[in-house]
Amino acid sequence: MTEIERPALVEVQRGNVMVSTTFTPSQLDAATNVDAYDPERGNDPDNGYQRRGSSTRMAQAASFYGEGEEKRQGRIFEDRQGLMPNPIIANVRPLEDGDEIERTDLNLPPGVAIRFFSDSDRQDVANAIEGGGSATAACTITFHEKTVAWIVDGQHRSGAVRMLSERGRLSDDFPVPFKLMLGFDRNEEIKQFYYINREAKSVPTDLTADLLQRMARQDSNEAEYLSERKNKGSLLAGAAVYDALVSKGSPWLTRIRKPNEKISKDTSIAVSQFIGSLKPLQTAQMPRELSPQEWALIIDAFWEAIARLLPTPFDPTERPGDWVLLKATGVNTMHRVLADCLPIVIQRGARLSDVQQYEQLLADLPSLAGIGTDPETGENYQIDGAEFWRSASSASEYTGRYGVDRLVGKIRGLIAKTNSAITI
Repeated sequence: MTEIERPALVEVQRGNVMVSTTFTPSQLDAATNVDAYDPERGNDPDNGYQRRGSSTRMAQAASFYGEGEEKRQGRIFEDRQGLMPNPIIANVRPLEDGDEIERTDLNLPPGVAIRFFSDSDRQDVANAIEGGGSATAACTITFHEKTVAWIVDGQHRSGAVRMLSERGRLSDDFPVPFKLMLGFDRNEEIKQFYYINREAKSVPTDLTADLLQRMARQDSNEAEYLSERKNKGSLLAGAAVYDALVSKGSPWLTRIRKPNEKISKDTSIAVSQFIGSLKPLQTAQMPRELSPQEWALIIDAFWEAIARLLPTPFDPTERPGDWVLLKATGVNTMHRVLADCLPIVIQRGARLSDVQQYEQLLADLPSLAGIGTDPETGENYQIDGAEFWRSASSASEYTGRYGVDRLVGKIRGLIAKTNSAITI
């Protein structure tokens, strides 16, 4: 690598020096490295600290940042030409034994030099470094050809840039944002890596569903990309149905906790949980594909039937959060049951949004029962009807995937029993 010179902004925080700049793809490849963990070296204190880069994640990032096209599974996909506003973070370590690069001024690590545009800027930065203060100044930064910037965060983006450059899908004048820590020792570098990754929070799933659906509505190409390339088809389909429920003013909306809304008994299920519960409906055997608006009609009809059979949880004086029926366990269960009911209604030639159809099929739902114990006498008694579904009652025992499977099986048995008495 030849010497690299880049315009930059030096930032001193409590005496620690960082620089914001950009690298070209070829400069990024030449100047950076990853301190990867080697399983052969185990607990060796000098072993690396980062996981091995994932080629899959690099390829995914490449398809977003690239400006060309790639062939995959017999199809040609256009790169997204996405922006990269978030910088790759790296560190140049202090002088180590055996280094042949001379140390520069300002107590910077070897191989890094900063040229300021004014003496006053230089003095401000020097004073901040010496006194543990803070300062900011424009500068030009120079990297010696042997300088190594150890990537702390962004190895997959860096790998994607390398992949794109090698395949001619990214021009070498593309400015890759780069944040450089100067002079942190290896232990401090590892600590920064830990905190950057531990404190990083992905977008909450409730907001993810909303944001993805919003993007899909605005751009059909974006919707196709999210579905085919990012495996968000199921989430988008569920979010579209939720949107339709909002548009029609579904009664369900008062029970759903919206993004950033505080948890309370006034709601029973998060948006993401409700959307996830709709997945079995997407795989139900239907004569044709239904629109989100049609699904909204069916879902409301189905729950109206349940409300007729078990009115207490739906009473306006009741709090939704007090009922398992209206929480994730109950909603996941009942939407799987709805997927079982749909073929029966279709076979009858009835309307899928006919409340009476579901009321007939679920007529024995109030007979679903469990056993409770009187705390005073210790005697067992039967819990059925709406009380079966009250929080801390029988339905609370059916938690997790296995519990929902068992609960679905019990209700399926009730549908079969009901069916035998109905002429189709």
